[in-house]
Amino acid sequence: MPRPLAVGDADERARFRSYIVHGPHRSSCAIWIGAIADDGYGRFWVARDGRQRVVRPHRYALAIELGGSIDDTVNALHMCDNPICVRVTLDEAQQQPLHVVDGNQSQNLRDMAAKGRGGGRRQPGLWYGPDRAARAARSRRLRAAVRTGWDDAAVQAALLESGTPTLF
Repeated sequence: MPRPLAVGDADERARFRSYIVHGPHRSSCAIWIGAIADDGYGRFWVARDGRQRVVRPHRYALAIELGGSIDDTVNALHMCDNPICVRVTLDEAQQQPLHVVDGNQSQNLRDMAAKGRGGGRRQPGLWYGPDRAARAARSRRLRAAVRTGWDDAAVQAALLESGTPTLF
């Protein structure tokens, strides 16, 4: 369950930005190259009240774009279906693929169902995506492909190896 998140000071924001590789196009994802959890989503450590706390990088990126904080009612939804994307797109009128957007749990569940990623019975013809382990492996391959800078060929190879070449 998401918890309220306030963005930290300039040093913390600079550290956060150091873990992002932006794709070359306006429609490209911005890939998190920091730590990745076993579920394929990124991890970013912040210090709050003298304690270390792990937050999702896509949630931290959304908090930056929304003025510095988000509460626990705001979900960071991946419209690009790339769990390590941290590119926030708030304006749907931009006529480009959306990436991380703000929403709520109901919207997240509807998006999952529309794309066939939810639980329950599988519907013929819908994409179900990788399971947890495969999603983590794909995220790690994608991170490795861009760790030293964006390389379209390496990105495509990482996606083709995962069997999901249409992330972008």
